[in-house]
Amino acid sequence: MELLCPAGNLPALKAAIENGADAVYIGLKDDTNARHFAGLNFTEKKLQEAVSFVHQHRRKLHIAINTFAHPDGYARWQRAVDMAAQLGADALILADIAMLEYAAERYPHIERPRFGAGFRHQ
Repeated sequence: MELLCPAGNLPALKAAIENGADAVYIGLKDDTNARHFAGLNFTEKKLQEAVSFVHQHRRKLHIAINTFAHPDGYARWQRAVDMAAQLGADALILADIAMLEYAAERYPHIERPRFGAGFRHQ
């Protein structure tokens, strides 16, 4: 069993890891994240810090890209997947089937758990 905790910012992520979480999931500070709220979530710089902190503690980081790509913004969702992979995400939480396929083809080593509202149709 894995204790997977949400974290909306770096202090919350650190608290989760320091208090026993096996893994933390976070979202980006844009509309690729279903929990895109003011004052929360991670820029690329903060994402780098998060990956470093989590991996220093030998834990896992899941990144939620859990909205559906806009037809005119598909490349932005791909860039989010690419950035997460390149920075060292251990898992991607994806809602969009096209992004799931994209991640599976480009980054087969990264876990892609299936849960949440986006997978009702499977």
